[in-house]
Amino acid sequence: MTKGHRLELDWSEHRGRGCLRVRGWTVTGFQQLEALAAAELSRRLVVLPNESLNELLGSGADFRAVQPIAGRFEFDRGSVYFLPRFPFLDGRCYSLLVDPAIGGQGAGRPEVWTIQRPASDGVPATDVVAIYPSADQLPVNQLKLYIHFSSPMSEGWVARGIQVRRADNAEPLKGVFLTMEPELWDPERRRLTLLLDPGRIKRGLAPNQEAGYPLIEGVPVIVTVATDFRDAAGRSLRTGAVRRYEIGQPVRLRVNPSDWRCSVPNAGSMDPLTISFDRPLDHALLQHSLGVNDAAGLPLAGRGCAGPGELSWCFQPESPWEEGQHQVVVDCRLEDLAGNSLVRVFDRDLRRAEDAPSEALRFAIDFTCPPPQLRQKING
Repeated sequence: MTKGHRLELDWSEHRGRGCLRVRGWTVTGFQQLEALAAAELSRRLVVLPNESLNELLGSGADFRAVQPIAGRFEFDRGSVYFLPRFPFLDGRCYSLLVDPAIGGQGAGRPEVWTIQRPASDGVPATDVVAIYPSADQLPVNQLKLYIHFSSPMSEGWVARGIQVRRADNAEPLKGVFLTMEPELWDPERRRLTLLLDPGRIKRGLAPNQEAGYPLIEGVPVIVTVATDFRDAAGRSLRTGAVRRYEIGQPVRLRVNPSDWRCSVPNAGSMDPLTISFDRPLDHALLQHSLGVNDAAGLPLAGRGCAGPGELSWCFQPESPWEEGQHQVVVDCRLEDLAGNSLVRVFDRDLRRAEDAPSEALRFAIDFTCPPPQLRQKING
């Protein structure tokens, strides 16, 4: 230990994230750390699980050369916070190694400060809520899958916890998903986005020519989420999940709202506005890509949600519809299952001039709420 001070380690939160807080620095030591660039700081301070520390001490390697836990250090009011990329696991012991040069102590063995995470009850409490798309069939050039969990999850388990197999012979399909670092989680860490390898989806690229599509047209697949996937507390899932998909032909057309059908409610009613699509659309993008404006062009208060199979969208107003003109406003970044949006085709044939990207930002569908005695259906 360094003479003249004693570091205090505890579990805390910083910027809304769970982290390790370190206090008790000398004034000189804290100033030295604040002055370091991020890369040099990560060499001076190293956070390791204890089993890695034991291996390091046994080998006699320089601690600056080891691979630490991924994350970053931040400073606030005399404390150093370590925010890990992946959550710390309950019940495990962690160590902070401090370069002996910090604080003017010179060369030598690093200081080692150890802290243990409280143990969880170990009882699985997290489930897979949904797997999207919810449609039964995917195009062979499918671009994304979404896995929704009931609780915040840990990173680093995709390769071990999710598998895609052929439904006819149970053979695993290799290289289906693009390896992402970091993984694509929503801010609450409950929704995981899985990208099917775009290099294998776009024709003309080497991965597509060498390995073909990640999926095989006409060959159904089984997507499995195993129970050994870990939640943020390090616990396994309470139950796994399985979803079967048929694999159909590729889709290479822009999304065109003119092909949609609108079922318009009567004025004075609380009936929902329903829009039926010509193909399934991206579930996550549907949550924020459509809205409704009133006759004055102002957003109408209400709640929108995707329908079964992501083949429709319904808008439930907070107050009765007024008679007269309204608009459905569509963000042009809205995509279908193959990544085609209102402005571009994901796997575009450069010889097709009609597929050239557009610069439009939004598309509007006008509709009129008729008096109560009338009912109409219109096309976008």
